[in-house]
Amino acid sequence: MWEDEKRMTFTEHLAELRMRIIYSGIAVIICMVVCYIFSNAILKGLQIPLTFLQDLGIVNFTGSGSGKESVSERTPSEIPWVVLNPFEIIILKIKVAGYGGLILALPYVIWQACAFVFPGLKPNERKVAKIIIFGCSSLGILGVIVAYFGVIPLVMPYLLQWVPKGWEIQLRANETISVIVLLIFGFALAFQFPMVILALVYLDLLSPDTLRKIRKFVIVGLSVISAILTPPDPISMIIMLVPLTVLYEVSIWVSYLVRRRSSVAL
Repeated sequence: MWEDEKRMTFTEHLAELRMRIIYSGIAVIICMVVCYIFSNAILKGLQIPLTFLQDLGIVNFTGSGSGKESVSERTPSEIPWVVLNPFEIIILKIKVAGYGGLILALPYVIWQACAFVFPGLKPNERKVAKIIIFGCSSLGILGVIVAYFGVIPLVMPYLLQWVPKGWEIQLRANETISVIVLLIFGFALAFQFPMVILALVYLDLLSPDTLRKIRKFVIVGLSVISAILTPPDPISMIIMLVPLTVLYEVSIWVSYLVRRRSSVAL
């Protein structure tokens, strides 16, 4: 279908765009309903990074802060969430269904967008678009993995260390789950910056030599971004800064290949 060069009128393009938007909207709604049905399982999955700590005996969410004396009383893989009103859990499930539905329907929405745009692109432009889509998807998944298995399980103990001894630790469901989701999305978004760099190199707005010269300034900028996007402790900042710095170094080497390919294409 993408290779079809049949010309369409402006009205036909609008009609096609309208239908693809409708199909995408229906897919998102269906996925949201499915995620709401399985919202309890999704909420259970979102608390897994926190239960890593409790199952290992590092922290006890059912006891008092800054201590391990109540570890024997803990229940593995369970966290006593706090709900302050009857509507809070419903609102939380709707939020989870909304985020989950968008993520679940995203591949189909991207396919619909590509099916609409690709017929108007040249073969080399289609190839570049496919590379960008694949690269952004892969880096987004990598960011989610780093946040889910690295940042959240390691950062939470340091945040809880600030709780005075004798204070009971209780996690409000709505706020805690929102923080987890925002961290996951934040890392997925932050890990997109190599694709931005490669796109600028492809558009001849940056060069590999320039990327090498500004390396020190970029690392400082990444440090500031990591400090803003993570909780106020050095460990979480380093966890985010290290992979971003590695990705920047990889981007420099890949940019030489991008520059060579773009020169050949021209």
